[in-house]
This record gives sequence, structure tokens and C-alpha cells, in this order.
Amino acid sequence: MESGRGTHAATRRHPFADPGLLVVLLLTVAGSAAALSIDVVEATDGVKGDEATYVSMALSAAYDGDLEYESGDLSRFYRIYADPPDGLFLKRGAGPGYEGRLFFGKAYLHAVVAAPFVRLFGINGLLLLNVLLLGGICCAGYMFLSWRAPSSVAVAFTLAFAGASITPLYLVWLTPELLNVALVFCAYFLWLYKEVADTSWEFRPAAGSRWLIGPGSDVTAALLLGLATFSKPPILALACPIVALLVLRRRYVHGAIVGATVLLVAGGAFGLNALVTGELNYQGGDRRTFYAESTGLPFLHDGVFEDGLANSTNEMQLDEPMDTRDSALVFAHNAGYFLVGRHFGFVPFFFPAVVIVACALYRWRELEAWHVLVALACGGAAIILLVLLPYSWSGGGGPLGNRYYLSFYPAFFFLVPPMTTVRPAVCAWLGGTLFTAHILANPFISSRETWTYSQLGALRLLPVELTMANDLPVNLNTPRTRIPYSENPTVFLYYLDGRAYLPETVGIWVAGGGTSQLIVRTHVSLEALEMRLRSPGRNRVRVAAGGPAVNVDLHPGEPVMIRAETRGVYAKQSWAYLLSIRTRTGFVPLLLSPDSTDIRYLGVQVDFRAVPAQRHTKEGARSEEPQRWAP
Repeated sequence: MESGRGTHAATRRHPFADPGLLVVLLLTVAGSAAALSIDVVEATDGVKGDEATYVSMALSAAYDGDLEYESGDLSRFYRIYADPPDGLFLKRGAGPGYEGRLFFGKAYLHAVVAAPFVRLFGINGLLLLNVLLLGGICCAGYMFLSWRAPSSVAVAFTLAFAGASITPLYLVWLTPELLNVALVFCAYFLWLYKEVADTSWEFRPAAGSRWLIGPGSDVTAALLLGLATFSKPPILALACPIVALLVLRRRYVHGAIVGATVLLVAGGAFGLNALVTGELNYQGGDRRTFYAESTGLPFLHDGVFEDGLANSTNEMQLDEPMDTRDSALVFAHNAGYFLVGRHFGFVPFFFPAVVIVACALYRWRELEAWHVLVALACGGAAIILLVLLPYSWSGGGGPLGNRYYLSFYPAFFFLVPPMTTVRPAVCAWLGGTLFTAHILANPFISSRETWTYSQLGALRLLPVELTMANDLPVNLNTPRTRIPYSENPTVFLYYLDGRAYLPETVGIWVAGGGTSQLIVRTHVSLEALEMRLRSPGRNRVRVAAGGPAVNVDLHPGEPVMIRAETRGVYAKQSWAYLLSIRTRTGFVPLLLSPDSTDIRYLGVQVDFRAVPAQRHTKEGARSEEPQRWAP
């Protein structure tokens, strides 16, 4: 491979004749046509996550020209969805002149950007915006990488970075995630394009794009990062490498201008929020969440603002502190989950970035100062996230992938070294689709039923994030989570898949011919699970609860008692154990008995008792203090 700036400058073409840009353009046009043709309400089957707030806010900005919640906003939402906006965040206006007025309790940036698209294309405009944002990311990525690789390699890897990760799932999320990703990506493109482009006389760009290699691009990058910081404050960390590089090069004045631009833009956006709502913080003050059935909604029948669930964030919102005796252990578990966790891991959901890091390490001698600074910012952000939010570092809400770290994913693209072969792109495509292809095949369904798709394919081979039992996607499937099973000690079950059935009087039936996994969660440490297994037919069963697996052969109608040693994870005043039960074969009760109407394919009936450890190692989590533990 060749190295150095402008490696492939000799292949420069006019933008409209560049095959890579044409590929990106055609894909964007096709995606735009699809976005405008889809029945959004039917395809999404209602709102998910925080969509109720962001969709309502975008509609209000588009049709009313404001961000105030009024009866017309509720009527408009009903007209589109034929349902109430469940999960709506509202806040009461603060200060003189705002009395009695309600505003949306989320950042307004996405609504303002989306408003023209919504005005022109209705709710489909939100999908169109996401497609155009992803197209812009691919265009900028190709322009950057084409200076470091041949055109075919550049377009293949750029599309892999965008498409072989969890990023495309957010095309169908009507929330700001993709906007934040695009702001960061474009900001880093504006900052680093000049570091790789050949600026010699024969390759100087046209006058219209000459500012890309000048100091103005740094200021524009700072402006975009300022807007992104307003939308998602942790993104501020990504502005540090820009300022740090300028300081290292002794361009102190320019560094100060760039840093000030980020802070002024973000601060100005918060100031504008104060002009609109009477308060700087869009999540502060008297802020509440509303659900039509439980809390009611303002302007819906007799619903009043005071009935909402208080949800104010007047300062940095952190998780409850970790037990100091176990904080290092919890951090170690979370670090592993952050990298390879089944639901939120970096490797399965951001695999192209893994390829980039591997390539950069392989060619470490060619790394420059800005590579190191970007890597430090991304790594530092991950560590801070795990320390400050040990139980919700993925962002919560149930989507697959690390929603909080998604905005940092674009920065990894710019760590890519020069490349002359397509092998890194092939690796990125193969590795990324291995984990995400089944999710992206139908993003509308996988966005709604995330608990199902996380248990399929290669993802099932990865560890479950036991420190975050209450934040896993399965919690969206409420009938199969936090199920009380026994007392003394109290045990709660989380069904990670559909291969086991809800508890019956005789225990739990596990489906035949496969493996079922459940989380067993208690407020005391366990040393074992004592289990009673029974099957009407011959079967071979394998049981593990974190410790050594137990294999047992069952004979028809003969119960077998086993003891499975447990090894779990301690977090949040509780222990979580992954119980795995595998059966070789099964039976259909209807086919065995004419009196049965049960058509399930069953493998083994399981009943168990949790055996507490003789000594609890965690003070404050003993069985005599259950009030400190909430399942």
C-alpha cells in the first residue's frame, strides 16, 4: 500500500463523472423514492421510543411555526396515527409570559431541520430527511476516502461503514439519532479533508470548494459540532481533538476561535430554548411524561399536566452510584459488554469500525497526531460513559446497538489508513452483515420487536449484558420480563427468547430441540439452582447457570433432580444469572393424548429452587434488607 497525502490524487474526476459519487447518488435517489412511497404509519405500527415527542414537535414546527403544545397538536397527531402520542414529554413554561403554556420537553434541533420536509411531504418527510442524511454521510465519506484509496475501494468501504452496521436501522426511527450522526460525520469531514487531500498546484480544487482546505472549514466543523452538542451534550468531547490539534501546531488563536464557536453555538441554541420556553434546559423545570391510559394527556378529556410522571433533568442525570467495593468489577463486566455484548456491543453493531481500528494498528507507523487525538476522544468517551452510567450506558429504551455511542461511531471512519485493496471492505461487509443482516432485512419490524432479533443468528453467541437486566430489549415485551417465580429468596425471571413458556403450576416448560435462555435475578447471591426435570419421552437435557454445565438423560415420566452451580454478575444491589436449558428433542401433547389440546412442541418441564450462598459478599444486599432492591 502507498501512504501519504493525496495517494490517489491522479485519479481525480469531475464530481458528476466520478463513479463512486454516482453510485451514492443513485442509492440516495432510490432510498428517497422509497421513503416517499411508504405508508409510514402502517409500516411503523405506531410510535416507539421518544418518537411521540419528536414527531409531534416536527409537526408543530412545520404547520404552526412554533414548539408549543396545544390542542391542535393533539388533534393533528390523532389524524395521522389514529392513536394518542404515548410517551409524550412536555414541560411547563417558566417565568413571566409563559404561565399556563406547555412546550415539548426535548431538543428542538431535529424538529427545526425536519420542518420543511414535513411541510412538503407530511410524515414521510421525516423518512426522507433520514435518507438524505445517510446519503450525505456516504458522499462525504467517499470524498474523504478517495484520497486514500482507489475509487472502487473507497466506495465499497464507505458503503460498508454506513450499511454494515446498526446505523441503517435508524433510517426508520423518526428521532434525531441519524441527524446527530450526520452532524458529527460532516464536521469531521470538514476538519480532516485538508489532512488527506493533495493541495499541490496541479490538484488544487475549484474555487467553490477551496474553503475545504482553508481555516474556514474548521470553523464550520465547530458550528456543526455545536449544534450536535445541543442535541446530545456528550458530543462535546468530539470537539476536543480539533482544538487540541491546533494547539499542538501552535495555532493558538485559531484553536481559541474553533473552541469558542462550539461553545457559543451550543450555548446560543440553549439560549434560544430559553426565549421559546422561558428556560435554558429543554429537559429541566417542570417536565413530565404522559401516557393516555395511565396518566392522561393535556387536552384529552380531563387530562391535566399535573397528572404526568415527573421527569425533570435539571442537572447531569447519572445512574445511582455503584457499590464502591464492587465498582471495579462492575466496570470490568461493562467494559466487556461494551465491546462484545449481545444487545449493545461495539463489535457486533459497529463492526466496520473494528476493521478500521485493526487496519490502523497494523499500520501504526503511518498514524498522525489527529489519529491519536480522535482515538483518545472516542476511547475516553466510552470510559466516561461506563463510569457515569454503569446501568444504562447503551441509552435505554430497548433499541439494538449502543444508542448513546452511536454519535461517536462516525469519528472512527476518519482513522482509516491508506488502502489499495478491497479486502478491508470485504471484511467489513462480511463481519457487519453477520450480526446485522437479519435486523436490517426488515427494519420496521426489528425496530419494534428488538427482543426477538437480538436472540437470532450470530448475536446469540455473544454474552448477555447482565449488569443491565432492566435495560435489555426484552423489557419492552412486558409479559416476559420481571416475572416473580419463587420466594425465600425472591426470584424474578427475564425470558430472553420464545423457547420457554411462562411459569405454570408445575414449573416451566422449555421447547424441544433447541436452547432457551433466561435471566434469573435475585437480591441475594446464589450458590446453586436445585432443579427438577421431567419429560414424557426420552430426552437429553443440558443445563447451565453460569457454572459447569450439567447433562442428564431423561426417561419417560421419571423426574430427575440436579444441582446446577451458579456464577452470576452483581450490579445494582442484585445478582443476575444466565440460565441456559438445551433439549435434544421434544413432543406434542396433542399427539400423545387424545384428551389434550396442547399443540406446543415441548422438550422438558423444569422446576427449580434458588439456593442462597452461605455467606453474602455484598453488604446492604442481604435478604433481611429487600427494601433496598427493586426488580
